[in-house]
Amino acid sequence: MAVAGTVLLVLPSALLFPGPLVQQVFAFPTGRGPWQTPAASPLPGRLLADLGPAGWYAAVALLLAGGLAVAVSLVVRPPYGLVSAADRLAAGLCVAFLLAPAGRFGYLALPVTLAVLARLPGGARGGEPLRGRVVRSSRPARPAHAPAVRGDR
Repeated sequence: MAVAGTVLLVLPSALLFPGPLVQQVFAFPTGRGPWQTPAASPLPGRLLADLGPAGWYAAVALLLAGGLAVAVSLVVRPPYGLVSAADRLAAGLCVAFLLAPAGRFGYLALPVTLAVLARLPGGARGGEPLRGRVVRSSRPARPAHAPAVRGDR
């Protein structure tokens, strides 16, 4: 459902104006866009790309292989709950940010934030399945006419 919604939102713009999509999504992270990142983080993809054309191709090949590995892991062993899905997404983002020829250290804050937010108390429980999950309170529901007792929110 999320993929379909994303496609519906992105597809019209991508079809009408493909240039900005290509520049921002593909060219910039690979270091081939009209703008170069001012940060020169010594991440593996950046170090490889700095070796010349062969290094750039090696970095892009590793980036594609990493993306393929994450995709295969999602098919072979889908995440069971919220925490495992967030962890898989965070791992995929780490692979992308580390292997991108124009990667920066600051980008790694996103997967860390994702992994932390998935574990915050009060969120969805990580052990519950993602599909068909019903959110239930740990306390029985109080009728609307019943007086509030200490501890109710």
